[in-house]
Amino acid sequence: MSDHLNNNIRRKKTSSKKKSKDIPKNKIRIKKQQTSGSKTNSFETNEYGKVLDGVERFRGTNRGMDTLRKRDTYNKYPELLDSDTVDYDENFYDEEDYYYDSEIYKRRSFLTGFLKRFVSIMLIIIIIGGSAGFIYVRGVISEMPVLTKKIMEESYINKDVVPLSKIPKNLQIAVISIEDQRFYKHKGIDIKSVLRSFVNNALGGNTQGGSTIEMQLSKNILTSNERTIKRKIQDMYNARMMNKIMTKDEILEAYLNNIYLGKSSYGVKAGAELYFGEKVEKLSFGQCTMLAGITNNPRLYQNYEQAKKRQALVLYKMYKLGYIKEHVYKAQLYRDTPFKSEIE
Repeated sequence: MSDHLNNNIRRKKTSSKKKSKDIPKNKIRIKKQQTSGSKTNSFETNEYGKVLDGVERFRGTNRGMDTLRKRDTYNKYPELLDSDTVDYDENFYDEEDYYYDSEIYKRRSFLTGFLKRFVSIMLIIIIIGGSAGFIYVRGVISEMPVLTKKIMEESYINKDVVPLSKIPKNLQIAVISIEDQRFYKHKGIDIKSVLRSFVNNALGGNTQGGSTIEMQLSKNILTSNERTIKRKIQDMYNARMMNKIMTKDEILEAYLNNIYLGKSSYGVKAGAELYFGEKVEKLSFGQCTMLAGITNNPRLYQNYEQAKKRQALVLYKMYKLGYIKEHVYKAQLYRDTPFKSEIE
């Protein structure tokens, strides 16, 4: 019995020596399971007998191997540390673990690094720019007086104020529709309009201001017509303050009484007399929509044909916002609303 065991041990030692002679020192032979068309693959190993995958061959044997891939390799192939020969399971091994395109790896690494640097630089610019902008805005606001109703009334250009109750409702609605359709919803600054204006101007479209009625009122009676960032900040601040000290109807009344309508006329009362020879409370629906359109650019819309085109836009906005019916909108498009002869 003991002789039989000794003979088996000798055979195993002899076979293991033969195998060790056939396998190169720095290679490990991995045998597939017996399948049709299977081949024997060999892979490089380090001095500890560990199989090196494509990335590790690219990085080097010992230097540059990162801890994560080293741990994953040991966890995935623990038997490679203790044996020279392992069975190859086609469902377990993945050729992508062993073959890796070094050029693709370089390109991906470069792209990842570039994106990280770009994002970091942009964040720094945003933080620095935001901080500088905040300091600038704060400085501009600190120079401005506290807005009160008394300051507003003293700043009126037109001292002959018409109460809002005597201004036709159609004129009020027409002005809100064409100048600031969300007037009763925002608190002085319409974020949607500001963003739309910024995008439109950046893309090279028609110039849009994005100003609310409050901001236009501030420009008309409190600041100036200068096209500067400082003036825009002041108008925004004043617009917010107006909503704290005045109601929306009071703001609309102040706006309609101080708006410029051409020929040195300020306010809808002067505008009604200038263009139609009528008192403002007597204006018809067509005259209200015509006068509301002139507010945008009195120099241009003093021309009747141009004013008529602008009126069509005012009517369309009123229709889309639900203030008038479709038949009213279409009927007024074809009705004449003549100016006084001296305006024509």
